[in-house]
Amino acid sequence: MKTIQKIILLFLFVLPYAGTAEIKEIPFTLDDRDRIIRTEQKVEAINQRFDAMDKRFDQLFNFLWAFIGIFSAMMVSVFGFAFWDRKLSMAPVKKDNLKMLNALRDYAAHQPKLREILKNAGLL
Repeated sequence: MKTIQKIILLFLFVLPYAGTAEIKEIPFTLDDRDRIIRTEQKVEAINQRFDAMDKRFDQLFNFLWAFIGIFSAMMVSVFGFAFWDRKLSMAPVKKDNLKMLNALRDYAAHQPKLREILKNAGLL
């Protein structure tokens, strides 16, 4: 019973001090206000630097897209020219091959052995 009384007595003495600790106000000085203003200025300067970096990245991406477009156009042009040139250079060869094949077919009409060879090759 005495321990309960001691605990109650202790709470009675400590309780008023605990209430005043919560009520105590912390003063806001001009130095605190100046520190906040300087911090806001630094944050704004950092934001401006980030905006400048964003602009630079946008410019870099635009340059890369232009570079990719130019490179793609060059590759399409080179491949187009290669196919066109191949087609153009192969036309006389195909024409000569067709003439030779027609000559062999005419000659095979009189030569049975040549006719058999062309037939097996699928040229008749």
